[in-house]
Amino acid sequence: MTRTLTSLFLSLLVLWPLPAAAVPYSDEYATSRILSPLVVAEHLAEEPVYVHPDRYVSTESSLVLSEDRARGLNDRVTEELPGVYLAVTPWPDAPRSMGTAVVNRSGAEGTFLLVGDGLTVISVRSEGDKVPGPSSDTVRMVLAVVNQRPDLARADLGDRLDLALDLLGDEEAAFREYERMSSGGGPGDRAVSLAVVLLAALPLVGLGLWALRRRALRPVRVVPLSEAVVDTVDSAAREELRRELARDLPSYGRRVAGFKGPRSRAAKALAAYEAAARVLDTAGDVSDLVGVRVLLDHCEAALTAGPSPRHCFFDPRHQGVKAPASLRVPASPRATTVPACPDCRRDLRAHVPPRAVLDSSYGPPTPYYAVPTEQSVWAATGYGTLAPDLVQRVLSGGPRG
Repeated sequence: MTRTLTSLFLSLLVLWPLPAAAVPYSDEYATSRILSPLVVAEHLAEEPVYVHPDRYVSTESSLVLSEDRARGLNDRVTEELPGVYLAVTPWPDAPRSMGTAVVNRSGAEGTFLLVGDGLTVISVRSEGDKVPGPSSDTVRMVLAVVNQRPDLARADLGDRLDLALDLLGDEEAAFREYERMSSGGGPGDRAVSLAVVLLAALPLVGLGLWALRRRALRPVRVVPLSEAVVDTVDSAAREELRRELARDLPSYGRRVAGFKGPRSRAAKALAAYEAAARVLDTAGDVSDLVGVRVLLDHCEAALTAGPSPRHCFFDPRHQGVKAPASLRVPASPRATTVPACPDCRRDLRAHVPPRAVLDSSYGPPTPYYAVPTEQSVWAATGYGTLAPDLVQRVLSGGPRG
């Protein structure tokens, strides 16, 4: 009897479940489907973007978020959107309860964007009267656009998140996109409206067909815009840019001469100023004048101890927040990542060539980056977006190599 009771006691002791706190946490749990909100909260306390390793590899390409893309998102949020946090998780259906747990355990204030195992983006805001970051109305409109806009139905996760960050950083653009999406109406409303329009337009269609038959017999004269007119417009714009730079350059010279800061910054400012002056003296194309503006931006950064200039790869004059964009090499599987403004990223997503600086130095105008790199320092460096030594290259070889 005693032996039987002892055996029963030992069996119960072995099978009795340990409390959860007794199970040690290891990295293995971070890569499993079981993810604690505490793990996400601890990561967000160090960096504003968390991406679960499961999302780097997926059976559906639209769900994949590459490590490079994740780093780009983290850099954007860090530099441009204080008070915004992003977590891409394997949690089913992006549960709001998990988002609330992350907010409560992180101790941070702001807006937390959460993506579950699909493409839907939700948000949870910390409590308080003055929450940093975009307003709650802006967040609501941005998520409505990202989750509901019809043309994004086939967009992958990276494109959705890029658009969300674009709009969170520009409240007016968020409002415009939301209004444009909302004004479209539902499918039923559009069908009824279309039927009413067609019925009302039938008499006008008949009248139009009659007018077209009469005009078909008349010769049509199309007067194209002459090359001379285009050249005149381009020349006027080029000379206006040259005059603007000629007005700005002396003020930079005076600021460099009177600079009292550290020698390293003084040397950088002087080098950028001298490079800009050298290019302006010999600039014969608008692509060179744009390069002068870029060099003066480098001079400004050195004088004010600011960060290195972040320009749009396609045209440094483009405004707006710059973010990484994927650019594929023609007739090749290779691709590269370049910084681009919101308009250029939108064009790339729509498979439309972005508006780029044109170079006419070697014949008909062509995008500057299509010029052989040995003939143009702008093409070789992407105006400094692809190589950090733009100033040194200009001083050693000039804009034309």
